[in-house]
Amino acid sequence: MKALVIGAGIGGLACAVALRRVGIEVAVYERATQLRAAGSGLSVMSNAVNALATLDIDLDLEKRGQAIASFTVLDHRGRTIRDLPFKEICDKVGAPSVCLGRPALQEALLDAAGDCPLHLGAAATAFETDGTGVTVRFADGRTAHGDLLIGADGFHSAIRAQLVGPEASHDSGYVCWLGIVPFRHPAFPRGSVRHYWGSGQRFGLIDIGHGHAYWWGTKTMPTARSHAWDGTKDEITRAYEGWADEVRAVIEVTPPGDILAVPSRDRTFLERWGQGPVTLLGDAAHPMLTTLGQGAGMAIEDAVVLAHTLAEPGARDDLPLALRTYEDRRRDRTRSMAAASRSMSDLEQADTPELRQARDDYFRLTPRQDLARQNEESLTFPAIPNPEPRLRRDLSPLERWYWIADQTSPLNSVVRSRIHGTLKLSLLRRALDLLQSRHPLLRVAVTSDEDGTAPAFRPVGGRPIPLRHIQVPADDPESDTRWQREIDEHELAEGAAWRTGPLLRAVVISREDVERTEDVHDLLLTSAHCIADGMTGLALLRQWIELAAQLHAGEEPPRTSYRALPSAEDLLPPRHRGQAGAAALTALTERDEEETRRLQPRRVTPSHPVPFHRRRTRMVHRSLTAGQLDLLVSACKQHGATVHGALAAAMVTAVALEAGTREPAHFSIGSPLDFRAELEPAVSYDEAGTYAATLPSRVLYRPGEPLWPMARAISQDLADRRKREEHLSMINLLDRAGPKAPADAGAFMRYLDEQGPINLCLSNLGRYDFPDQAGPWRVSGTQIIASISVTGSIVATATTTHGQLAWNFSHVENIIPAPRAHHIADTSVRTLLSALPTGLGTPEPRD
Repeated sequence: MKALVIGAGIGGLACAVALRRVGIEVAVYERATQLRAAGSGLSVMSNAVNALATLDIDLDLEKRGQAIASFTVLDHRGRTIRDLPFKEICDKVGAPSVCLGRPALQEALLDAAGDCPLHLGAAATAFETDGTGVTVRFADGRTAHGDLLIGADGFHSAIRAQLVGPEASHDSGYVCWLGIVPFRHPAFPRGSVRHYWGSGQRFGLIDIGHGHAYWWGTKTMPTARSHAWDGTKDEITRAYEGWADEVRAVIEVTPPGDILAVPSRDRTFLERWGQGPVTLLGDAAHPMLTTLGQGAGMAIEDAVVLAHTLAEPGARDDLPLALRTYEDRRRDRTRSMAAASRSMSDLEQADTPELRQARDDYFRLTPRQDLARQNEESLTFPAIPNPEPRLRRDLSPLERWYWIADQTSPLNSVVRSRIHGTLKLSLLRRALDLLQSRHPLLRVAVTSDEDGTAPAFRPVGGRPIPLRHIQVPADDPESDTRWQREIDEHELAEGAAWRTGPLLRAVVISREDVERTEDVHDLLLTSAHCIADGMTGLALLRQWIELAAQLHAGEEPPRTSYRALPSAEDLLPPRHRGQAGAAALTALTERDEEETRRLQPRRVTPSHPVPFHRRRTRMVHRSLTAGQLDLLVSACKQHGATVHGALAAAMVTAVALEAGTREPAHFSIGSPLDFRAELEPAVSYDEAGTYAATLPSRVLYRPGEPLWPMARAISQDLADRRKREEHLSMINLLDRAGPKAPADAGAFMRYLDEQGPINLCLSNLGRYDFPDQAGPWRVSGTQIIASISVTGSIVATATTTHGQLAWNFSHVENIIPAPRAHHIADTSVRTLLSALPTGLGTPEPRD
């Protein structure tokens, strides 16, 4: 494998050294015609030294520069404000922090790079990617081809410019002067770093070894002049009149031609650094102000993490994914360092008496342990994480069926919550990226052979979960129900992005609530059914909101990923695998077939035939109030039924009444049963996947009879079937009878459509402990809606959260026209409420 590195600065050379250490061929291209480092100094902090050590790279920096022995902050006259506990932190983390001239570090890196090809006068202008890798074009007409491209070409990166387009820089508001000179002074002991603070001015004096000092000074001035300073050494000297003697002395002995003036600026932090086989590193990825002295350190850390990531097993089989993994590992660390550099710069450059006093008091009065902790965070190189779990396996028979069904007619699951309060879209974007980093199934696409056989999950990198934002006017009369329209018209109607991934998408619908004078946001997550059932959807939505709350509080949640799980079939207990599993399935199907012949259960009759590929799901939203829910729970306990049994009995009654059933008759209604806890090993509810099997209950409807006998019968039937583990046996059915490819699916779909036992279905997720409060936001209205695809006519989902029960009825358009679906939903709710204790009456169902 060959890497092209653009830029031979500190980041580019460190990248070349690190990549070669893990066996990758590297070629470096530099726009300058001579490799000449500017006469400035820098620091390689302990974190960077330790990072290099993870690859057994020792640049022998202490011989080339000077380890920091003391770090003192003073006022402009040289009076101590605070001695920082810097040296003790370096000792604690196990490596020195070394200050040296930029030429010395460049020489060390070149020595370590050995015979790595270095091409000068090569100004990159553009790059192109294809199936063979990446080609870079240079201003002189040359080209170079490699497997991956790393843009390490600094603040004015040509690679970044092509990736993200034109960008504005953020000026710090001051010019920065730099110089290196032989210097000794009684107030400047060996190994010292001294920062002097004035009003809108600062000065740094650093020992870089071998009798030399590196100094820098800043002065606030208008932007135009700070970008192109045209003054003289005399002006600098006048700027520091009255400052400490050593400050004036080092300026005095520096030749005018050895003083550099550079603007101090950064850019808005870039959340995504690359695409395909291209990425960025160092200042090209995350330019930051120099206040913390970590510019070189962050570039070196980048190079080391990139090398470790590319050295992981399987990384080179999918370079885009490996590069996105590198970016994910570096994003939080570099973002926080860039933000800290900017905020510390603003604090130290204070130019009013009030701000100066606040600055000085902060450093004088902050407890030593707090200063030590802050320094330790910066000076500690984060451990190289274990390789990220990646899902790469064939779809199981169950997953394959969901995939086939979705390609015919969308088969999605949608979860929704309402957030009350001010909520920034950028915060939700970051939280969504964190959510994706935690779940291997949110980082996959599905590939197959040309004929649709052998479908498999494959990991994809650099493709964030799509986030669509809708702003609804406050005076829109349908603003409160806009979420239902979005679900109907888009989320239930549009299938998953199988070929590209990810298989989850998000929507935020925002409006201002005029009555409460607060913002309201409806959050929707839509997932392909093969990666998430209803319980998974609720868990993902909860995690998304909780991650946003943590970010809002200033926390940086870890990006640790859950394990990459095998299929549900592979986690079944041994008694449901192999010959034993086949025997259990045979017994189940024989019992079901015999019961069907004996009872002749009725089904929902379609109003119109609709071809499979034209079927689209629509929703009808209903709910029970807290009071109605309490009465329902009490009545279920009194009559020995479950809430699920009562809801299912009400739906059967509604369908029977709508069909004009005048004689006792059996009806079939399906009920998905969750089996996470019964797998070996068990699967957590926080892990993504589909872990529910649907069983039919054939229940006797007697016209005019109370609801409760039927509710008890359904409750008991499901309890008995769960005890016999029929839901686990059912998982193996698709391996025996399911289609192997889309072309084989027609007969199976027709069987389900014409004879299948679950064209009427209720998925009751029960009482879900969804938070009512997340950070500063109130949360309400959490619920789930399921699409039907080719598997039924009416599917209802019930979810109890926030003290209410959401009861959503999904129906296939035209098979069950909207008026008919609304009638069935209303009759179901009215039937249920009529069976509750007297005094409630039969109120109209709430929409």
